[in-house]
Amino acid sequence: MMHRYGLYICWVWACLMTLGSLYFSDVRHIEPCYLCWYQRIAIYPLVILLGIATWRQFFTIIPFVLPQVILGFLLSVYQVLVQEVPSFRGIDLCGVGPSCTTKIDIGLGVISIPMLALFSFLALSILLFWTWNSREAKTKEN
Repeated sequence: MMHRYGLYICWVWACLMTLGSLYFSDVRHIEPCYLCWYQRIAIYPLVILLGIATWRQFFTIIPFVLPQVILGFLLSVYQVLVQEVPSFRGIDLCGVGPSCTTKIDIGLGVISIPMLALFSFLALSILLFWTWNSREAKTKEN
């Protein structure tokens, strides 16, 4: 199933990630910090890239978008560390605007926006790896 619909599932997941970030900024009026903007830079182009790849059944795009997804994941890990570990003080990226260390209550208990991004990037990278491996296995069978 993943060899056939994997890219479609990855594209839908990237669309949900984009819609989620737009929901928090445009509907809930939560201004994104610098790290959130960098994570958005990692995810927004994937909607177009994975959408075109899905339409064209271009599975060879996966190795080219994986570094972008992994970079977004690492940015999310960094922001979660900055927010959750008091003794961890990374580089100061925040200038004007909201602080990257501020945890905003989104109604999910201890789960914050960077934690949602972390999970989403992790899930997308797993989906991409799974799709890539199942496609490679399918081509080796034939």
